[in-house]
Amino acid sequence: MALSFLTKKARVVTMTIEEDAIRYVEFKTTEPLHISKAEEMALPPEIIKDGEIVDVKALGSLLDEAVHQWGLSKKSVRFLAPDEFVIIRKVTFPQGVKVDELKGHFFIEIGSTLYLPFEDPVFDVVPYNDNAEVLIIASKESVIRSYEQLFDGAKMKAAVADITPLALYRLAYVQHDFAEEEHIMMIDLQSKKMTVSIFHEHYPLFMRPVEFQMAEEDFLDSAILIEEIETEAEKLGNFYRYSMNAGEAGITKVIFNGLDNWPELQARLENRLSVPVYPIVMKPIPSELNDSVPERFNRAIGLALKEV
Repeated sequence: MALSFLTKKARVVTMTIEEDAIRYVEFKTTEPLHISKAEEMALPPEIIKDGEIVDVKALGSLLDEAVHQWGLSKKSVRFLAPDEFVIIRKVTFPQGVKVDELKGHFFIEIGSTLYLPFEDPVFDVVPYNDNAEVLIIASKESVIRSYEQLFDGAKMKAAVADITPLALYRLAYVQHDFAEEEHIMMIDLQSKKMTVSIFHEHYPLFMRPVEFQMAEEDFLDSAILIEEIETEAEKLGNFYRYSMNAGEAGITKVIFNGLDNWPELQARLENRLSVPVYPIVMKPIPSELNDSVPERFNRAIGLALKEV
């Protein structure tokens, strides 16, 4: 199955398979944003580790149960490629290559003059900077295939694979209405890791998953965790400013997803990075059952916005 990160497809249902749970959302309305269904099924630890499915049988059984319980059999589904197996790279290309020939051009270049950290990449090519450059958004085909086969086994059809930074940016844009000239750093915290991505002109220019190198007990200490988040965010912000932009442009705003101790993190990040820092959801997103859908559904909600 080819990845399709930025193009629209036929109407499909939205499901995320994350390390802690399978989640499914549907909209009642998109303006204003209102959720009609927000379902989840918890996953035992270690079924998925570092983006790879470790226990296919156990995960398949739980997915079968979820699909049956939520009435999704024979539906087409959009899902998220695991962050650990996604790379975004901005590259130039020869002037003689036409836009409609870009995918074929880079199909030849990957592995010869353009190297990606996957032996079996599947990728999308997005023209950028008035077609002077392109963004290569790639994942590992065997990993994507493992999720596709999982859905096949549950009598669903995997139709579209997206990436988490784009999903979260869609949700953040609905909530914040970013200006095109801004340089937005998105920080997505998940358990013992976070993914940092950076957007400019609404395009994803950078993405890096960060595994925290901390003792188990340190994850229970919010002060230590926040210090680790600060350090990594500052390091990647400096990389973006000096290595990617030669010191001429830097982060103008930080959007954060996934931390309970929000006020302390906000104050410390704003002090360290000298830019405003906001939670991804500014206005609560209601559902049929609750005044506010829990933030652990944010990735799924952003993914569902792909078709809006």
